[in-house]
Amino acid sequence: MKPNGTIRYAALVAALLCATVTSCRRAAGEPSLPEAETAVQVGFRISLGALGETARATRAGDYDDGRGVDYENHVDFEHGSYRFLFFDLQNRYLASFTPTQLRPVEFGAFRSKVYEVGGTIPKPLPEDFKVVALANWPDYPDGLTVGVTTIGQICTDASGRYDYTPPFRLGERLIPFYGVKLCEGVTFSRNLLTDLGTIHLLRAMAKIEVACVTPGWNISGVALQRYNAAGYCAPADVCGFGDYSWPDYVETLHLVGGRNDAAPKSLDFAPSAQGAFVAYVPEYRNLAEGATGVRAEDAAELRVTFRESGDREYPVEFKYYTSAPAGSRLGDPFDIRRNYYYKFTITKAAEPLVAVDVYPYEEVELDPGFGLLTASKNEQRNEK
Repeated sequence: MKPNGTIRYAALVAALLCATVTSCRRAAGEPSLPEAETAVQVGFRISLGALGETARATRAGDYDDGRGVDYENHVDFEHGSYRFLFFDLQNRYLASFTPTQLRPVEFGAFRSKVYEVGGTIPKPLPEDFKVVALANWPDYPDGLTVGVTTIGQICTDASGRYDYTPPFRLGERLIPFYGVKLCEGVTFSRNLLTDLGTIHLLRAMAKIEVACVTPGWNISGVALQRYNAAGYCAPADVCGFGDYSWPDYVETLHLVGGRNDAAPKSLDFAPSAQGAFVAYVPEYRNLAEGATGVRAEDAAELRVTFRESGDREYPVEFKYYTSAPAGSRLGDPFDIRRNYYYKFTITKAAEPLVAVDVYPYEEVELDPGFGLLTASKNEQRNEK
């Protein structure tokens, strides 16, 4: 799946939007749309960002939420690598949605964290339902059965796994995404576009960055010792917005086979234009199972080399060096989790001094709403 060439996005039709209104909770006495009603128009946004707080009280000034790198937030609409599915409140499949309008809202096609989606569904849904968004998956589940297939089955299906073979270069490959949103009290109306609000997507991978800030010292290479060669595109047991955990985003790892790969492997990081070394990797368990603050025997670690020190390797563990979030202590190890950005900063003295910032990808809320419409408040925060 290569997003080569110019990506073509269909523009939202202005005449249609001028005639639409947003979805809201049904007013008292307002009649429901008949079940036999014809197709209705729906629209929503998908957003690649966190709503939670970070593990630190302040954010580094050079924090990059993906808008500074091509393809880090990219959804491959051009090649149709997405699915939008509707489910009932028991997480059972209702219908699929094929949009006719897809466009980035900000920062161009390759860096936008927010996209607008619009189109038509054959008939109205129940007033309470869920929307699931899948994007950039290598394959998608087929044979979905109404009333039978569940969200959980899609998240654990073999089609929801991706292989990880380095080097992982953005643009040649893309990060898989998953999101789900609960919609309650939705009214579908003839000839009016129903705004379903915003679906927040989770990345299936973590971003790790290593940089040296000491003048005269230059990193020549960074290697990750131990990583998983496959991952799930979706997290486990996330069937609604209430399952997005704050600040951890997702409390449990979703590892293929439920464990790390047995065979140790080494992954070389790629240098960035800014002089840092970066890699995007699947989730990995660094904490010993059943123990708090204990490093696993097969924990991953970084090996850093400097041009000024020859072939000598300096090990860097995934642990809290200078500050720790509530419930953890300095020196405690942490897992490599999906949708997290791990930024290691090294100060070179007699021995390297390491600091690490751990934060979920941040997002900026947009107020203008869907196209020419005023943003629906229906989603404010039904799920919270």
